[in-house]
Amino acid sequence: MPSVEKFRETLEKFNVDEEIISKINDGYEDIVDKSPKKMKAAYFKRALDIMTDNVDSQIIHDIFEMNPCCTSGARKKASNLFAKEFAGCSLDEKLEKIGQNMGTPVRNKDGTLTVYAVSYYKDGRFNCACPNFNNLKFDYSVSKDYCFCCAGHFKYHYEIMLGVTLKTIEIVSSPLDSNGRDACVIKFQIIENTVEN
Repeated sequence: MPSVEKFRETLEKFNVDEEIISKINDGYEDIVDKSPKKMKAAYFKRALDIMTDNVDSQIIHDIFEMNPCCTSGARKKASNLFAKEFAGCSLDEKLEKIGQNMGTPVRNKDGTLTVYAVSYYKDGRFNCACPNFNNLKFDYSVSKDYCFCCAGHFKYHYEIMLGVTLKTIEIVSSPLDSNGRDACVIKFQIIENTVEN
């Protein structure tokens, strides 16, 4: 889940017009990371709606990808330990091992990587993994652009564990814009492969 404070900093870093930032924050001036999830969900939904109409889609993707959760602490330590433990393995062997604890990665024939990221299934539908949305009942669709945050999370840890550089190609599917019909699936391009195949 994106940090509200970091998200606001990233908007400025990407030189999003001050008028657009003001529209995004209007009525949410006091929102912080510790604010209720429902309020943060509404804030990010509003931000995406405004950005979709006013900001280049690649910039939106980059902003959300720069705001991943869980890039420190226990998750980062686990990724570093994985990298050390399987340093001598091929990329495909590492992918198989990763599939046991962090999504299900599949290397495609064209060399890209499809990650079946999260599949929380409850009451006949997929739920979003993001704490801002996962247990909320909401009657609106959220753009898949929001999911570039989750893509940033997987990209960060997969780069550490695999020893490669990745580029997010697309959010293939998401529960957020499909009313829970589709699971989280992300596609990456391997830009630089530093391990043997």
